[in-house]
Amino acid sequence: MNIPGKQVTALHLKGGNDFDDMRVDIAGSHRRLDHLALEPKSIKRSRLRNIIRLRLTRILMRLRIYELLVVSGIVHRWFDDFSRYWSNVLHGRPFWSVLDFFLLLHDYRKRQQHVAPLEWGDPARHLANWQHPSQIYATLHGVRHLALHPVECLELWHRVAPGTRILEYGCSFAPFYSCYIEFFSHLDCHWVLADIPGFPFHYAKYLYRNDAQVDFITINEGDFQNPLGGGDFDVIILTTVLEHLDNPLFVSRYLLKKLKPGGLFIFDYIKSDGIGLDHPKALELREDCLNAILEETRIVFGRIDDINKSVGLCIAEKNKH
Repeated sequence: MNIPGKQVTALHLKGGNDFDDMRVDIAGSHRRLDHLALEPKSIKRSRLRNIIRLRLTRILMRLRIYELLVVSGIVHRWFDDFSRYWSNVLHGRPFWSVLDFFLLLHDYRKRQQHVAPLEWGDPARHLANWQHPSQIYATLHGVRHLALHPVECLELWHRVAPGTRILEYGCSFAPFYSCYIEFFSHLDCHWVLADIPGFPFHYAKYLYRNDAQVDFITINEGDFQNPLGGGDFDVIILTTVLEHLDNPLFVSRYLLKKLKPGGLFIFDYIKSDGIGLDHPKALELREDCLNAILEETRIVFGRIDDINKSVGLCIAEKNKH
């Protein structure tokens, strides 16, 4: 049951500081955020407004002006959103300017270069790896991505019908849902955002918790075998996820069962060395996983020239038989 009130303050672990060594108890912070009362509101905008906004943004990006507008702070809503989250939720020291954000991002990114090999075992250990305080970098990285790359896969949106039910699985900071809000909300789709209780997903919940068209599913250690429960989807998005899973073959098959015949499956699969947060089992099962996807779908956008190499963004249609 949700409790009333607007207090979304995160929980902290001992040590560190409030700027370049933030130590957030992200598991506890998720639980606190999940138990707050919601104030649902529609995010639907007119088709004309969305078309104009999309075309203007694409022109500015093509001319390489958009990045300049973001970095200079002229386009700043992304920064205002994150600044409120950083100061009011995480209780970080306030930013003085957009430059502060990018300098902090650089500080956290440098530390990602010196990471000891991770141990993987049961689901609890899996979650612990993603919930280490240093992984707050993933939130900063996600905010940067949303700011500089607001448009995600235009080819997908041409294929999405109004009223579609969409799952963004392993959504992290929910880049596809963010794109939908900015440019395609006139389609009036219903979204489910699902991920483990990590850092960027906490930020996504904070940003979108009151959106009437979205539900959240938090995948805890006891949910790995059936994280979604009942219900089918018209579109399932699974990007920058498979290389991080302990059993990508199981997850891809599980999700394809949740996809309606003729539904769209959006995926990619980086071939990494299976170190850091890239799971070694994901490297081992990679070929089997891709073959399983290809057995149940046909690629309608993107291509897989060599199954042994990294696979870029693909849109696949589930077989109807």
